[in-house]
Amino acid sequence: MATISHSSLGKLQGVSKGDVTQFWGIKYASLGHRFGTPEIYAGQASDTVDATKVGPATIGIPDACQAEYGLIQRSLPTPQLPPPSDTECLNLNITIPASASARTGLPIVVFIHGGALAMGSANWPQYDFAPLVQRSIKLGKPFIGVSINYRTGIFGFLTSEELRAAGFKANNGLRDQKVALQWIKKNIAGFGGNPDEVSVLGQSAGGGKIPNLQPPSIVLANIVNLAVSATLQLQSNEPLFKRMVNLSGTCLLLRPLPTFVHEMFYSGVCEAHGLDKLSGEERVKAIEKISSLDLFLKVPPFIPSLPVLDRDFITAAPTFASAEDWSNSSKPELAGLEWCKEIIIGDSQMDGNIYQLALGHRIPGIGKEFGESLKRNITGNHKEVDQLLAEYGISSAKDDQSAYFAILELGNDICFYLPEETFARNWPGPTYVYHLNEPNPWDGPFKGQCTHIFDVALLFKNFDQHLDSSAKAVGEKLGDSIIEFVSGQAPWQATTKDKPVAWVLGGAAGIGRLMEDKPEKVGRRTAMFDYKDTIGWDTLHEAYTAFLGGR
Repeated sequence: MATISHSSLGKLQGVSKGDVTQFWGIKYASLGHRFGTPEIYAGQASDTVDATKVGPATIGIPDACQAEYGLIQRSLPTPQLPPPSDTECLNLNITIPASASARTGLPIVVFIHGGALAMGSANWPQYDFAPLVQRSIKLGKPFIGVSINYRTGIFGFLTSEELRAAGFKANNGLRDQKVALQWIKKNIAGFGGNPDEVSVLGQSAGGGKIPNLQPPSIVLANIVNLAVSATLQLQSNEPLFKRMVNLSGTCLLLRPLPTFVHEMFYSGVCEAHGLDKLSGEERVKAIEKISSLDLFLKVPPFIPSLPVLDRDFITAAPTFASAEDWSNSSKPELAGLEWCKEIIIGDSQMDGNIYQLALGHRIPGIGKEFGESLKRNITGNHKEVDQLLAEYGISSAKDDQSAYFAILELGNDICFYLPEETFARNWPGPTYVYHLNEPNPWDGPFKGQCTHIFDVALLFKNFDQHLDSSAKAVGEKLGDSIIEFVSGQAPWQATTKDKPVAWVLGGAAGIGRLMEDKPEKVGRRTAMFDYKDTIGWDTLHEAYTAFLGGR
């Protein structure tokens, strides 16, 4: 056990792990109601805080950690975690070098866990910051790691006109994240951190199984997140962090939906609980009487956890087209384009494997179904659609399995690769691009592919004992580069519109080398670039998500 004295929070008792100390379950915000607005938690200098155990996460999907292990294709021993909570879930974990003090002024890395805004926890073993912070100490560039729990599912994202009229704001899960970042800026100095040197690390993660009949765009939301949250926080006028690291996901992938769509979600929840015949005021009162667990367990599977374009917390829904003006606009679409000074952004070669959750049960006849869906959802341009299907080998696939894999590749390109490239080409500040090509070595349907979430397995070093030396070296290089970046150093040459470059890691590139950022040179496909000015990338993105939703 290790103890520090914090001028605002009191005495905090943490856990020693070699040359790092961890403080778990520290409360950062209070909730007066499960749908309430978070209030930053102040603490008292006279308090004694037991931070030797993780705090509760929000009520969510049972066995969700095991579900994510299934996507990674490798599991870790999972400790007994505390029961989830609806109002006591706003806590965070802090990992500091054992030598840190209030005078050291170390950079901070804040990790926002994935889980499609529907599940996830900062307490999961795969997100343990200890090995990465230990590596930073060895490199002589120590940092402090912080991971946050926030509301997911209906408690984070259910909204309606009735709920808002009753005083419950929209986008509560994102509001939780923002308050956590504010708490960190206010209190991290007492742990040895520099509040002016905060970097946010976001990674897109998987969710649960997806039913076949979901509205378009909903399936995408349920299975993909969460570098998305980091980019959604860029809408804040208040500077929240100095740097951002985006691993496989942006707000161009998962876009906020208008309020009228969320009204349909709310109606679905009310109907599931037999409240649809009541008046609005009666419904809100009836919801108040339902226990949080019952409220969650009866939510229909097609109700997603999605941000809403409420014109309050979220004021814009960026698109491929609007991103083209980011470097030129006097009033940027995202306020964070001005206050977030630099970014690392990249992708994994087969992020599209995440769509197995939506499509794995639809393989029979999938090639024909996909072609018909695109033509239903793309007005005109059917000649170009046929050309696209041919270029990806979908229309000529020898069997359903081949067509299925090709459709995943197309989804990878329009939902992951192109958003990453668009962000990189239009971000106004220094931008460092990477492409990860290291094959996943573990048994599973995508063994040998550089899969979604494999980047986190490599980065956090918690799977190192299950990796061979070459894969471990790739992960170490990725981690070392991020450590340099959050310390204020350039990890490699920044990309520009005139000279696009990227650091390529894994596969034939080994631990990495700087390359011209052209798709054919970095292990990516070129086909999608031909359709920017014909079908249009935003149209293709909408059509692909419509197909995921069964339309």
